[in-house]
Amino acid sequence: MDVGLSLGISSREPILHNVEVVQHAEKLGFDSAWIADCQLSMKDCFTALALCAVNTSKIFLSTGVTNPLTRHPSVLANTFTALNEVSNGRALVGLGVGWTGVFPIGLKPATIKQMEESIITIRKLCSGEEVPGGERGPYEMVTGKGPIPIYIAANQQRMLRLSGRVADGVILMGGANEEFLSWQIDLVKEGAEQAGRSMDDIKLHLWSNISFSEDHEQARDDVSHWVTSQAETFAKWRELPDFLQRFKADFEAASKAYDRLEHMSQHAEHKGVVSGELIDYLALVGSAEECLERIRKLARLGLDGVTLAFRAGGRKERMDEIHEGIIKPLKELAA
Repeated sequence: MDVGLSLGISSREPILHNVEVVQHAEKLGFDSAWIADCQLSMKDCFTALALCAVNTSKIFLSTGVTNPLTRHPSVLANTFTALNEVSNGRALVGLGVGWTGVFPIGLKPATIKQMEESIITIRKLCSGEEVPGGERGPYEMVTGKGPIPIYIAANQQRMLRLSGRVADGVILMGGANEEFLSWQIDLVKEGAEQAGRSMDDIKLHLWSNISFSEDHEQARDDVSHWVTSQAETFAKWRELPDFLQRFKADFEAASKAYDRLEHMSQHAEHKGVVSGELIDYLALVGSAEECLERIRKLARLGLDGVTLAFRAGGRKERMDEIHEGIIKPLKELAA
């Protein structure tokens, strides 16, 4: 199973340090690095990705994630084609509805229709094909050299089905929980069946936050910022599945307290509003052995990979811990 690294570049962090982190991840055996695109709260991901591309040789590189509203699909097609060139074919498109990138500037997240049209447009432009235009008619992108895998970040029903219909991969957002993950994968399968596709053609990647610590409260604190960000999105779901109903108070509290300028920040005040029970349900917390066993159980559901996020302080040391506690055992098992 592949292991990815999810990270953002805070306003306090030099972009070149981010490059060093991705270089270190490559040395430790991480298979991919996904850098967040949040233009108001984090530094520019595409500058970092280009620098990472020319300073690494094996690790796959992507946005974690971008969106088709602040970045037009034609701009994304051209940008990822360039990233694929400078990385010698290691680019992946990580795409979502926008959420943190669009709400603060007065926009709404992309609709299902917009997402589907954007994916089709990006795929065709990257392949040098024409796409329908407006008053001036169809257009094409002369730099297109071939398709680049497109991964959709999804956690709700319609987006999961869309992923099954049109995506090359699904970033399963929300929680590292068997109950939750089974529900999500079943919806991806529904979408794939609707489109006559095989699940063998769709990569399934779980994204979660992780903290190793024998001190369970410390581990919870390490991941609380990420859990709160997930809880804030759940508060806006039209319909919660039955298994999430018991956490409704957490979701409402996160929605009221969340400050998007402090998105994914360890220093955010809003990170203290969610319960320990929700943290244990959604995130990977505990000893290395406990986290590894949980990942192995989740992998049996059909995962192709798991992408991990963790607190920025002492990032390289935490990556070393993940290498010893997660990557080495998973790779040895595969061998």
